[in-house]
Amino acid sequence: MKYHKSYDHLLIVMSKGDKIIEKLSEVCRNENILSGFFNGIGAVSQVEMAHFDTVKKQYSYKQMSGALEIVSLTGNITRKDGEVVVHSHISVSAEDMLCYGGHLKEAVVGPTCEITLTDLKTTILRTLDKDTGLNLIQ
Repeated sequence: MKYHKSYDHLLIVMSKGDKIIEKLSEVCRNENILSGFFNGIGAVSQVEMAHFDTVKKQYSYKQMSGALEIVSLTGNITRKDGEVVVHSHISVSAEDMLCYGGHLKEAVVGPTCEITLTDLKTTILRTLDKDTGLNLIQ
């Protein structure tokens, strides 16, 4: 992974084998980014996505592997208990052009993943919401 910084924007270029959430968290810690938002394009070889059931208040998970194109990658950066929280959603498609998407748990980069990250230059916090069971922005 490498990245280029310009004012409050970063262009993050991930390489084959990099883990997207792990590397985004690393950049935010290294650059002291307290909050922000991002989007990206590229491809992954493995992905784990989740879907939150609002009635059961729990996630279900789906794993996929192969040559998967990132159709959409978007999310935000916040903090909870002093730690970086990367909240991201992803849509991917395979050779059949069918899309699958959800909350991104983690993904392994295929040939490349290019992410633009904007630093909001402020602190945005998450706390546990007892009604939903989710860590929501305050």
